[in-house]
Amino acid sequence: MFLPLMPFPATTATPSHAPEPEDAFSLWAFRAILFYLVIAYVQPQNRFVFLWPLHIADLAFAATVGLHLVACLRKGKPLVRFGPATILSLLLLFFGFLSQYTGRFQVSGAWNPYIDIITKNAVLAILLEAMLTNPKRVWATQMVILLATLWWMKSGLSLVHAGATYGSGGRFAGGAISLIENPNGFAYMLCMYLPLYLYVFECAKRKWERVLGLALAFADVFLVFKTGSRTGLVTLVPLGMFILFRFGRTNRKGLMAALVAIAVLFPLTGEQNMARFRTIPAQIRHFLGKETSTGEPARPMTQDEQSADERKAKNRDTWALIKKYPLFGVGIWPASAAFREFPMADGQVHCETLMAGRQMGLVGISLHWGFILTLVIGGGIVRHRAGSWSAAANLGRVFQLQAAAIAIGGSFCPLPWGIPTLAAAACASALPGFFPSARPVHEDGFAP
Repeated sequence: MFLPLMPFPATTATPSHAPEPEDAFSLWAFRAILFYLVIAYVQPQNRFVFLWPLHIADLAFAATVGLHLVACLRKGKPLVRFGPATILSLLLLFFGFLSQYTGRFQVSGAWNPYIDIITKNAVLAILLEAMLTNPKRVWATQMVILLATLWWMKSGLSLVHAGATYGSGGRFAGGAISLIENPNGFAYMLCMYLPLYLYVFECAKRKWERVLGLALAFADVFLVFKTGSRTGLVTLVPLGMFILFRFGRTNRKGLMAALVAIAVLFPLTGEQNMARFRTIPAQIRHFLGKETSTGEPARPMTQDEQSADERKAKNRDTWALIKKYPLFGVGIWPASAAFREFPMADGQVHCETLMAGRQMGLVGISLHWGFILTLVIGGGIVRHRAGSWSAAANLGRVFQLQAAAIAIGGSFCPLPWGIPTLAAAACASALPGFFPSARPVHEDGFAP
């Protein structure tokens, strides 16, 4: 129905329980929100500037809202489905605007980039969950996102081929768009979508699709290495260990291919990147404040040590700020007076949890982890209830691995309310609703 790569069955009911035909307005509303997701991930207007005055993203979003409204009114259906992701998104909107207008150090109610991100992405999650009316739509959303991330892969491989690196070589510049700020963010997003590429490898029916999924997974790992991002490597290692363990039990050929590929790809990352990765244990010790005196003369800190020291100071001051203003934080876009006592909490704090807490206090931290738990619990429910339907059960596992990537990688990145997190949470929130019990489900459809 949506794409040729279709591990989900064409029908989801027996003839005696035939599904209701798709409403044209509902279908086009769903297509419009998928188009919006593609724009949000690819950001074509940043590369092709003639698109700016066309407002393609605004038009796609307006079409989504209008068509969804008409579809619901025609069928007498509710506009919103109150699943976990929708409830969290509504709370995020409420507390976000509460902090925007009543925050302790929020001196201006003017629109700003942070409230803009919260509003757009929360509304997107609400609309997306409302339109995920069957499991094929959940799957189609994931596949459209996968296709959109091919832009990142193409961008990263092109930059590597062109030698676009920092300094004399090694760490490549990264596919910088408004969704991704730097190589750390690029590596973080690559780690988040590695499970989705492997999902295609496991569940696709055609050989070329399986080969494509495996090739994307290998390219993903290679680009994480080439970013020289210690955030990416720290995120990749636990994900990789789980994935290798799984393939070791179910697909020994896949395991051997992965081990050979890693053995080949890792040395190609460049000596500068290898040197950065080797500093991870020392940086962890420095970050945790467990350095020991060696009796050697004091020396200036390296750039990596300065980075770890700054992160440590920012996290320390931001946590102190949250403890002083625990209820609603200091504001979405606080004035400089908020940071007089805790100066390092100013600017971007490279930890999604702490940024959420600075904006909305303990409420913000709870909401941020609520979206992560939605992925974990929703994926677990699907895995438990999907029975022998491996395509659905494996998608539940994808959500859980993405939750792990957000929890680990997000601890070193500054934007807690990104589209990837909220869109994945909307899918993980909607999918369990199609599995009302643990009755066996077979690949020829759902249990009636």
